[in-house]
Amino acid sequence: MHLDLALPDGRSVHLRLSDAALTASYGPDLVYTLDRGGRLVGAFRDGRNLRRGLDGRVLARWRHGRGPRQRSWLEPWEAGDLMIALRRDLGLVAAQSLPAPLAAAVQAGLAFDEATDVEEYHRVYSPVAILPPDQYQALVLQATEGCSFNTCTFCALYRGQPFRVKDPDEFALHIEDVRDFFGDGISFRRSIFLADANALIVPQERLLPLFSTLATAFALMPENMPQAKQRAWLETHPDGVSGIYAFVDGLSAERKSVDDFHALRLRGLRRVYIGLESGHEPLLAWLRKPSTAAAMLDAVQRLKAAGLHVGVIVLTGIGGQRFHEGHCRDTAAILNAMALGPGDIIYYSPFESDPEAPYAVLASAEGIEPATPAFAGMQETAIRRGLTLPPPLAGPKQVPYNLRDFVY
Repeated sequence: MHLDLALPDGRSVHLRLSDAALTASYGPDLVYTLDRGGRLVGAFRDGRNLRRGLDGRVLARWRHGRGPRQRSWLEPWEAGDLMIALRRDLGLVAAQSLPAPLAAAVQAGLAFDEATDVEEYHRVYSPVAILPPDQYQALVLQATEGCSFNTCTFCALYRGQPFRVKDPDEFALHIEDVRDFFGDGISFRRSIFLADANALIVPQERLLPLFSTLATAFALMPENMPQAKQRAWLETHPDGVSGIYAFVDGLSAERKSVDDFHALRLRGLRRVYIGLESGHEPLLAWLRKPSTAAAMLDAVQRLKAAGLHVGVIVLTGIGGQRFHEGHCRDTAAILNAMALGPGDIIYYSPFESDPEAPYAVLASAEGIEPATPAFAGMQETAIRRGLTLPPPLAGPKQVPYNLRDFVY
């Protein structure tokens, strides 16, 4: 549904209402996007793209000319000012004569209680640390919490968070709480990400009941449905999802057979993401990665044999000059050996040292240079040049993955 309105303050606004969101465009320099529950999820304002997380924080991204993309979190008062401006601008729209569906969507935005929503989010979820970029708008369901290893020196995403697995009853209650939390806004999130760091580590006899719980709660889009029919299916299935997605690590994948992964695929699993980081074994050992490149290659091959798509994450700019040549050479070689194809994704993630992780201290003690964007870019270029994989559409997508862009 589309509607153009002239407002009393002299501005015009274009409203677009879909099954997932309300978009209000007050000219090219001011745009708001709200889910159907009235929750602001994004905006364009003052030349910056703004993304609001469920915890109430707002990430701003912008670029000057052809310069590098800039990012910063808004100060609390700036985020508050954004919400005040949104209510003011929606109020002008609400005063006009609107079709009933648009009026209801606008009123939902005006009635949205940010403080209560943030409080409820923290009750329903433990921290959602990271997702793959193509799943930033997924419905996160935490079958597990934390990371089962927590040994990688470059990662502090789950430090201090004990790993645990929810039983089917607890998981079912979590799903119910998540559905209540999102309300009508759940239609904005049409895939499920089974969290946290490596939920597929759960033994198969415990994991299958969790997938059964998902099947009871959500309609699942048939596998390999033509893209032209997918939107129509989603519109006719308000509780439907396109599939289930999850992280896995090499050691966890070793514990599951091709038949195990195939059984999960039949229950809705569509793509699995694995943090390769590097194909260079000495670098992985130095990073205390709890898996080898060979094990991760084997994991990808078994996932592919089960008919699943994969997302392979590569770190660039890590390890300094000591590991540079081997990292670029061996990473390209192992990616080539994975025989990735359509539906698979290679992510290049520029490394930035987290002060909460031990990497910086260890690197400094051993004379390894700090990571820089230029070094990360050089490594990505070198790895890409070493690939013999076919380009899309016959081969995998190759895309950036900057952790600083993550907002949930």
